[in-house]
Amino acid sequence: MILRKLFQKKKVSMPVFESLEASTTKNKFFVRLKPWDWLTEKEIYVASKLNDRPTMITMEYWPQQIYLFANGQVTVSEFIHSMAKRFLDWNNPVPENFDKILLEEFEALVNEVKIVEFTDLKSDLPLEIELPMSKQLIKS
Repeated sequence: MILRKLFQKKKVSMPVFESLEASTTKNKFFVRLKPWDWLTEKEIYVASKLNDRPTMITMEYWPQQIYLFANGQVTVSEFIHSMAKRFLDWNNPVPENFDKILLEEFEALVNEVKIVEFTDLKSDLPLEIELPMSKQLIKS
C-alpha cells in the first residue's frame, strides 16, 4: 500500500488558459493558404514566397501542427484544448504558458509568414491546399 502511494502519479487536469480566454482569436477558425508537401516522414514544407522570392518554408513542431490542422473546421480554442489533451491522455501536465506559446505561433504564421489566416466562419479548403502536392500529381 505504501509503495503504491509512493509510485502513483498524481492525476493531472486541464489548466485554465488565461491567455486564450483573453485572446480575440480564440473563436476564430484558421485555414492554410499555401500548397504544402511532406519533406520527410515527420516534416512538411510549404511552398510560398518571401520578399517576392519563391521559398520552401519548414517549421518547428508546433507551427507545423497548427498548419496541418488549419483546415477551416477547427477554432483556435478547440485546437489548443485538443493539443493540451494529448498531454493529459498520457497523464502529463500541460506545459506552463502552453496557450500563450501556441497563440504566439498562430500570430507568427498569420502575420509574419502569412501562410495561415483567421476566419469567422467554417470553410473548406481547395484541393490544391488541402492535399499534399505529391497527392495531386496526375499520372499520365
